Amino acid sequence: MTRRRLASVEEHPKGSGRFRVRVRAGGATQTLASGVSRPRAEEIADAYAVECDPDISDELTLQQFGVGFLERRERCGVRGIATDRSYWRKHVAKATLGARRLSTIRRRDVRQWVAALALGWRSQKKALSLVTVALQEALDLELIDSNPARDVRVHRSGDRSALDELAGILTPAEQTALLAAVPRSRRSLVTFALVTGMRQAEQWWLRHEDIGHGYLVVRRSVGGKPPKSGQARTVHLLGPAVRALQLAPVDSEWVWPALRGGRRQQGKAPKGWHGWVRKAGIARRIRWHDLRHTCATALLAGWWGRKWTIDEVCQHLGHSSVTVTERYARKLAETNRLAVEGTVFPAESPLMLPTIAIPAGIKGADSGIRTRDLRFTKAPGSDVASRAYLSSGSQLGLSHVPAAWVLAYAANDVLRRAG
Repeated sequence: MTRRRLASVEEHPKGSGRFRVRVRAGGATQTLASGVSRPRAEEIADAYAVECDPDISDELTLQQFGVGFLERRERCGVRGIATDRSYWRKHVAKATLGARRLSTIRRRDVRQWVAALALGWRSQKKALSLVTVALQEALDLELIDSNPARDVRVHRSGDRSALDELAGILTPAEQTALLAAVPRSRRSLVTFALVTGMRQAEQWWLRHEDIGHGYLVVRRSVGGKPPKSGQARTVHLLGPAVRALQLAPVDSEWVWPALRGGRRQQGKAPKGWHGWVRKAGIARRIRWHDLRHTCATALLAGWWGRKWTIDEVCQHLGHSSVTVTERYARKLAETNRLAVEGTVFPAESPLMLPTIAIPAGIKGADSGIRTRDLRFTKAPGSDVASRAYLSSGSQLGLSHVPAAWVLAYAANDVLRRAG
C-alpha cells in the first residue's frame, strides 16, 4: 500500500531499533506513534494514509481502520486503551467482520459477529461498544453513510458464561483456609487485598507516599491514571490492613512490588495464586478480583464483626453509585437462601416435632386424615388436649407435644362452632 507522503516512518533515535510515525497536519508536523517496531510503524502509516486519501479510502477494511482508530484513542488519553487493543486484536481483527470493507458492512453483519462471540454478556457488550465507537468515527470522517452497529443490542439470554460473576466470593471458612495456604511472605499481600477491597491496579500502583496514619489515598489505577471516579479517594484502613502494611517491603517505591522490586504487571495475580487456592481445598475458580467481591460481601453480611450499610461499603470500595453495591446485597440474599436449604436438623433433634402418624388403611381428602375425623380429650387435671383419637378410637402419634395440641385443640373448637 502506498502512503503517498502523507505519513513518514523514521527511526527514533537512530540505532535504537524503535521507530516513530510522523504526519503533516494543520501546518505542523505531529508524531502519530513513537517507540514501536518497524512493521508496526509501517502499518500505522499505511492506515493513516488510507483514511486521509479519498482515492483509496473505499478499499479500507475495518481492521485497517482500527489501527488509526486505536492510535487516536490513545493520544486522547482514553482510559483502558490496553484492554481496547486486546479486544480489537482478539475479537475484531481476526474475525470475518474485520476483513470486510467499511462501505460493505451492514447491520446483519454486526449481529452475526456478536452472535459468534464466545464471550459472556458483559464482554460481548464491551466488544460491541468498541466497534460501535469505531464505526461512528468512520461516519464522522465521511467514510461510511451510516453506523450499522448503532442499534444492535446484546441480550442477557445470549450470555454464554455459565459462571456467576460473584461465584468466587469466599466464605469465612474459605478465607481462613486460603490464608493458611498462602506462604508467610505473601500472606500480608493477600490480607491487604481482602480487607481493603482495592482493585488490583490500584493496589499495584500504590506508593509509600500514599500511605497515611490509618488511611491511604488511591491516586492511580490502570496505566497509572486516576481511578474510575476520575479523582483520588481516601480509604480508611481496618486493623488487619494496618498490620499488613507494617509487614510490607520497604526497599521499593511500590508498597507491593514484584519479586525483583519493580511494579507488578497489571492484570496478573501474584505468582502461585491459583496454587494457593487449590492448596486451600477450594475447587472452583477464584480470581484475584474475587477478593474485592469477598470484601464487599463480608462487610454487608457482618462476617468480620459490625454490619456495614450499603452507603458505607459503596464509599469504601469506590463504587460509582450504590446501585453497583446493591448487587452484593442481592448475592447475600441468595447465599442466605442456599444456607437455609442446606441446613438439615438431625431426626433426633428436640427441635424436630413429631409428625402425625397415619394408621394403615385410613384415607382422607388431604394426605389421608380429615380434621373432622379427630376427637380430642384432656388429660386428667390438664386444660390442654394431650391425646387424640380417630373416630374409630385409634391413637395418633402426638400425645406428648403440648404446644402442637394447643393449636390442634383450638382448630377443633373452631370447626365445632362452625359446624
